[in-house]
Formats: sequence, C-alpha cells, structure tokens
Amino acid sequence: MKGLNKLHVGLALSILAFLALGYWLVKPKLPDQPPYLSFSADLDGTKAWKELLTTKQAAVKEWRLDWKHLPEAQAMLLVAVQPLNVSKADREQLLKWVRQGNDAVLFDQNPEVWDLVDTQQVEGAVDTGQLTAIKTSPDYLQAEGEWQGSVATKYRILPSSDSRTLFEDERGVLASRVEEGAGSITWVLTPAWMQNGKIDEASHFELIWPLFAKSWQAVWVDETHHGLGTKPGLLAVYPAWLVLASVQLGLALLLWLWLRGKRFGPVHMPRAWTVRRGDEGVHAVAAWYERLGYQHEALAHQQLHLRQLLHRRWGLSPSASVSQAAEAARGRMPEAQAAQLARLLEEPAAAQQRGVSTKAFVQRTREMGEIIAYLEKE
Repeated sequence: MKGLNKLHVGLALSILAFLALGYWLVKPKLPDQPPYLSFSADLDGTKAWKELLTTKQAAVKEWRLDWKHLPEAQAMLLVAVQPLNVSKADREQLLKWVRQGNDAVLFDQNPEVWDLVDTQQVEGAVDTGQLTAIKTSPDYLQAEGEWQGSVATKYRILPSSDSRTLFEDERGVLASRVEEGAGSITWVLTPAWMQNGKIDEASHFELIWPLFAKSWQAVWVDETHHGLGTKPGLLAVYPAWLVLASVQLGLALLLWLWLRGKRFGPVHMPRAWTVRRGDEGVHAVAAWYERLGYQHEALAHQQLHLRQLLHRRWGLSPSASVSQAAEAARGRMPEAQAAQLARLLEEPAAAQQRGVSTKAFVQRTREMGEIIAYLEKE
C-alpha cells in the first residue's frame, strides 16, 4: 500500500512539473487589441470609463453599423473615441442625426479630418509627458480646484460665437460644444484621457466625466470606425465563409432537384394508366358486356347520355329526331363531327336487330367518348 501511494505521489508531481514547464516555455498571451475599444481591458482601452457609465445611464451599447443606420429617435448620445476613416457621408449622417434632437461627443486629437470645427496648429504643443494647467468654464465644472492634464495634440479649437468653451490650457481651447439644430456636438481633443491607463492620472477623470452628466435614453459607443463594423440584416450574424458555403450548397441542391425532376427525351405512358383508362380497359369492359349479353343496354345508355348532354348544351329535346339533331349540329360543329353525331344517334336502333361484335362496340364507345368530350368542352 505504501508503494502504491508513493507511485501516485510521484505521478502527480510529474504531471505538475510537466504543466509548469509547458506554461513557462509556452506562456499564453492575450491578443493585442487596437486602442480605444470600449470592451478592451488593455491600458489603451476604454472599458473602465464604459463600465462606470453603465451605472449612470439607462442603456450603454456598442454601435457597429454605418452612421446612416443611427436610430430614428431623440435624446440619445453617440460617443466616438478617436474614430478612423470618417468619410464625408458619415459626417453628413451624423449632423442629420444630431439635428433631430440627439447629442454627440467626439474625442479626436486630429480634428482637421472632420471639417466641422475650426482649428489651428500650435507650435510646441507636443506631448512631453508633462502636465499642464487646465482651465474650465464656470458652467461646465463648478467644483473648485486646480486641474491638470497631459495634452498630446498640436491642435486647438478656435473660439466662435456659436460655440461654448468647456476647458482649455494655456495654448488654446481643448473642448467646446456647438449646438446643431435640436442637438449638440461636443469636441474634445484629448482622447487619451479616456484610456484605462490614463483616466485616473492627474485630473483626467474630473475633466471628462461632466461630459456625461446628462441623462439620455441610450448611449451608443461607436466601434464602427475602429474596424469592427458590421452589415445590417439577418445574414450579418454569420461569418462570410459560412454564408458563401450555404449559398453554394443551396445552388447545388436546386440543380440536383432540377436534374431529378426534369424529363429528357420522350414521355412514356405507364401501362397501369393505359389498363385503367385506355383501349385495354375498353376491351375488358366490352368482353364483360359480351359475356353477359348487355351490349345493347350499354349502347342505349351511351346514346341517352348523349341526348341529355345535347339538351343541356343546345336545348335540343331528348326525343328529337336524328335529322333535327343533325340540323342543330351544322351550325355549331364541323361537318365531319356533325355527320358523326347523326350516325351515333341512329346506329343503336339498327344494331339492336343483330349482334354487336366486341370490335364494333369498342369503336362506337370510343367515338361516343370523343363526341361527349367535345360537347363538354364547348
């Protein structure tokens, strides 16, 4: 028993040593995500700000569609932190959405790409890692204190009559707000203050948090211009390779069904159909009538059915003579079929005086069926 316990202990220690050595040699690394992602816990992500914002706002969600799909609603906020590749169409859609009664907060240290705010370049305004004094407007941050921050942009916003300065440093305005229609756009030139590794440095948090003091129905954090955009629609939830493979399989299935269902060459009549409805069936019925001696009765029933059909179609009395029926048929049927109708109406009386062969019975039954079918389609 002691030997068995030592074996177990030795095996466990060997496994642990193998796992420790493997972890040390091949240490798993977290993927290096792009900066400013709202779900990134890296130092250059903005997850800390977003998590705090979710406790203050009714709904905080990511926006991964084009800005032309922004909700047709009011009292909403769109936050874009250092967005990339913003096109002219995006800017126009954002302005349209803001003028409907929504707000936008744009963090961008290179505002010239927007062409929506007047800026200027300031010499010497390069990030040196040193803190600079920040001055806030009285109606933006009413708390008393000295504010400092690290500014890493060479641009400053030019003050104007239709804009309101929020905070600035000694070189110029760093954040301002412009009213657009029923909404507003807030420009901030310090997106680095939103990052997890810098939001708690100096006065960064105290300076940016008042931007989100207002309550909105929903706050959308833009991820479209971080390379995480998606297309709207049902298929957008599936990867492109899966959609392509499904389409190809669907086309292959349709082609297979078409090949299986389409006929190439002549169509062959099944013998079962011929036996039930073709000449074989008629011959079988004729033989049965012949054995029982009921051929005359069958011919009489057919003639009676034909006269009843003429009465329904043409109003011809069932007791009308053959000549009357022929006269009525000349104006309604071709001459050959009119002559055939007259012959079928007078043949049974003559045939009752002699026996009727199976061949004659089949021939007359076929002709009677043709005339009846013609009259029913008329």
